[in-house]
Amino acid sequence: MKPIDDNKSSKESKKFKTIDEYHHAFPVNICNKLDELRKIIKQVAPQAEEIISYHMPAFKLNGVLVFYAAYKKHIGFYPTASPIAIFKEELSAYKTSKGAIQFPIDQPFPRTLIKKMVKFRVEEDLKKVKVKKKTLHEHLHYHKDGSIRAVGNMHGDQMHGYWKWYRKGGVIMRSGYFDKGKQVGEWTTYNSEGKIYKVTVMSKNQENLS
Repeated sequence: MKPIDDNKSSKESKKFKTIDEYHHAFPVNICNKLDELRKIIKQVAPQAEEIISYHMPAFKLNGVLVFYAAYKKHIGFYPTASPIAIFKEELSAYKTSKGAIQFPIDQPFPRTLIKKMVKFRVEEDLKKVKVKKKTLHEHLHYHKDGSIRAVGNMHGDQMHGYWKWYRKGGVIMRSGYFDKGKQVGEWTTYNSEGKIYKVTVMSKNQENLS
């Protein structure tokens, strides 16, 4: 996600490794505003990891919650589109687009509103993880003698993610990935000793493994 802005900062072309490094690249007044926004976010999402993504400071749980960036006249705040739609009325005093909000440098941050949006993103992030865990479950196939023939995840009634097939006796025979029932990426075939025999890259028209 890249910020679309008319007043692009010259700092965007530089590569930063940490949020501190990003903040300290700006004049003191802007650095202080960035520090303040960082603290507001951390109050609501203390467990989130601080990262640099798309050359911007960002906070990440399972996915990125919010980004922000500094410009000459404003701080760009990027909480994704959903909270901007949810809090549309409360954001009416600010310039917004589908996934961005502009907070003027010379005005106080709407601290309560920012906290609401960050909290919304945390809850949204956690819900996505719960849904993913519910939709994916491990599945096993067995040989007639009771030994494992195949193991992998199912998405509903479709194979999804990484799967492995075994010969009787437990030696691996084949492995690869599914995307909701379709074989994708590299698939590896092993010899009778479990050593790699060949690697096949699946085409879009490749038939599913039965």
